[in-house]
Amino acid sequence: MRETHSERADDLPVIIHWLQQMEIEELIDQELPPPHGNRQGLSYGQLAILLLTYMISQGDHRLCAVEPWVVLHHRTLEWATGWKIGLKDATDDRLADLLKLLGSSQHQAIESIFTELGKHIIRVYELPTEQARSDTSSFSVYHQPQNSVDGESLLNFGAKQRPPPRFETIS
Repeated sequence: MRETHSERADDLPVIIHWLQQMEIEELIDQELPPPHGNRQGLSYGQLAILLLTYMISQGDHRLCAVEPWVVLHHRTLEWATGWKIGLKDATDDRLADLLKLLGSSQHQAIESIFTELGKHIIRVYELPTEQARSDTSSFSVYHQPQNSVDGESLLNFGAKQRPPPRFETIS
């Protein structure tokens, strides 16, 4: 007789897919040294994918809760990632090692990871700069217009303001 196992997939495959599209695993594995030789199993990049998936899916950042969550969603996580995930791969000790390395001042890895990450997830568009328009919705601005030589201020209401006309008195 065969046993049937069922797991709720929820949002896990979608989260994992997007984290893999962002190349989180590759960036972390490229910048951080491999785990200590006594630590078998997932790389730091793979571990980061599991931790981020847990945090996004559960809205929780506790390290001690990741291991039981991985056990509960083991088949779904292996299917979505394509990795062989050991039941002890996501212990709080291993997660703490990852976060310690990322937060260490000895490794400038986090800055490099963010730089590389930004290169392929942030899109920049060149927009025309000859003319700018703002939304016509109302807003409040509390500032004193600075009187410059030509009477212009950085923020004006409506059309370009001109200095008031000067009147001379005739005597």
